[in-house]
Amino acid sequence: MRKGEAADPTRQAPSSTPGIQAAVFKEVSRAVTRVHEEEGVKLPPDALSDELTRAYNALLERAEDAGDRDELLSLVPWLEARLRKRLREARAAPGDGKRRA
Repeated sequence: MRKGEAADPTRQAPSSTPGIQAAVFKEVSRAVTRVHEEEGVKLPPDALSDELTRAYNALLERAEDAGDRDELLSLVPWLEARLRKRLREARAAPGDGKRRA
């Protein structure tokens, strides 16, 4: 911005948060879909979207370098195991994970 110019209020500052890596998100999506199918769990579209978001974020949190595509892809089997365990625990204790009114 030059001296005397007004700042554009609609302009956003550059983000330091990396965007979604399409190849990684595709693998996460495949893993989530596969595990749910194998465990016999069918999710409605909104719930699937929430599950994909949770799974992708869990992968980013687990990684030492969330910008490293190869590291993220290497963590997909960990993600699958974690998801499978959570689904099996939910099946063993139905109702524990539901929200109360």
